[in-house]
Amino acid sequence: MAIDEVLIVKSLEQIKALSSPYRIKILEAFENKPASAKDISRKLGEPHGRVNYHIKTLAGVGILKLVEVKVKQGVVEKYYMPVAESILLDASAIHPEDTKMKESFGKATIALYETISKEFYASVNSKVIAQPRKINYDYEYYMTPEEANELNQKLQEVMRSYLSEKKVPRPGTVPYFTASMIIPMEQRPSENQET
Repeated sequence: MAIDEVLIVKSLEQIKALSSPYRIKILEAFENKPASAKDISRKLGEPHGRVNYHIKTLAGVGILKLVEVKVKQGVVEKYYMPVAESILLDASAIHPEDTKMKESFGKATIALYETISKEFYASVNSKVIAQPRKINYDYEYYMTPEEANELNQKLQEVMRSYLSEKKVPRPGTVPYFTASMIIPMEQRPSENQET
């Protein structure tokens, strides 16, 4: 079943839907394959009703799509899947005076960061994982918003190109979590700047 490569999230409703770490956890559980609320609740060990509610919320704003309906012994099971492999939050959609949008965007960003943090801490605290962790960190580059956007697009292209064939387990492989962040820093007075 074909899905888009990227969903660029710009609407307030979509951003609000992604402001919950629980919904992000549900999205990740699909692994870009069709699944029912029952499948996801079993996989996460969560109550079916709670998972179903959040799946309907994500579908209602166009982040998940209904792909199949099956009737099994008189019970209707709906199968959903993400509309895209990657989701990008687009801050350019935020009007400077739109406090609701800014607040929701901040919550969605924090929810994504919490998801990344949990994966990182689980990896660090795991006694089983013997695979190397690759962490690239550097800071204080000066870019225009357009340059930061261009860098983000290039990173996404490289990651998508390299990882596109690596969605399915193969002999000798283990799962990895990847993330990239380009975050504006708080501007500090510089010795070289005139005050």
